[in-house]
Amino acid sequence: MSWINQNQVTVNKPNNFFGIFSQSRDSLHPDSGEQFTKLPPHLYTKHKGKKPSQILYDEIYKEIIETLNINRFTQPPPQYELKEQNFKCWQCQKPISNGFLTIGANCDLCFFHGRYFCNDCMSVVRMPIPWKALESFDLRHYKVSKVAQSEIDKLYDLPILEIPPTSKLLQFNKTLFEFLVLKRQIHLLYDMICDPKLVQTLLDKRMNLCLKRNCFSLKDLYEIYNGSLTKVIQGYYVILFKHIDVCKSCQKRGHICSICQRMVPIHAFDIKNVTYCDACLKVYHRDCAEQKSCPNCLQYR
Repeated sequence: MSWINQNQVTVNKPNNFFGIFSQSRDSLHPDSGEQFTKLPPHLYTKHKGKKPSQILYDEIYKEIIETLNINRFTQPPPQYELKEQNFKCWQCQKPISNGFLTIGANCDLCFFHGRYFCNDCMSVVRMPIPWKALESFDLRHYKVSKVAQSEIDKLYDLPILEIPPTSKLLQFNKTLFEFLVLKRQIHLLYDMICDPKLVQTLLDKRMNLCLKRNCFSLKDLYEIYNGSLTKVIQGYYVILFKHIDVCKSCQKRGHICSICQRMVPIHAFDIKNVTYCDACLKVYHRDCAEQKSCPNCLQYR
């Protein structure tokens, strides 16, 4: 019998953990994701037997995540030389040149399309690049064309960028790894809380964080990168944790640690203090599990 310790996880070994379980850009981005954020209350009772997170995915996010063609947003574009464009702007076909040692240049490279555009077709606003965010968690702002800016703006708020638990990003980026731990807590809490609408009231347009899949918008990743989203979600987690701590209905959904037999319910979402047996899935205090073998498994040996 082996234990799955949900707290003793290093940045170098995130797979074991996930296997079990700048400036404001609001003025630049219209509320394009609003239709994907509201879950009508009646749907929580319509699908009996399904966890709230699965209902949320099926009713709100499945269509956009699974049907939208986002390959060009998640994969680096081919890199072209200016001569391969016949020294013409990729958009308006105006003659362009990169000058002599950049002197007299009248064009620039769009990091999103990998093509050269004239100065008139280049945007003065620099943007984070989706594929760079997924490739190396690089959320710096790069030069883009006006066409690219428009494309990125339209999808900026939509959770179409998925980071799988096996992503190498998690092995080297502590900021992202720690946020995914927090997101996992929110997901598990959402599935057990007495009234999922309490979570929806707080998270509002961030309900994609309640899904089991790690699907983010470019806005999410940018705010994880600068730390602002982590602070907000940590605050929400504290509020929801306090509700569960005093709510009789939520306490009934907890578990009693059969090692110490303390009659204070523990919950699977409290992954910093709780672990469970990978054989029978019984939940225990982490400290208790480190000192004694799973009594449930011992009973049936």
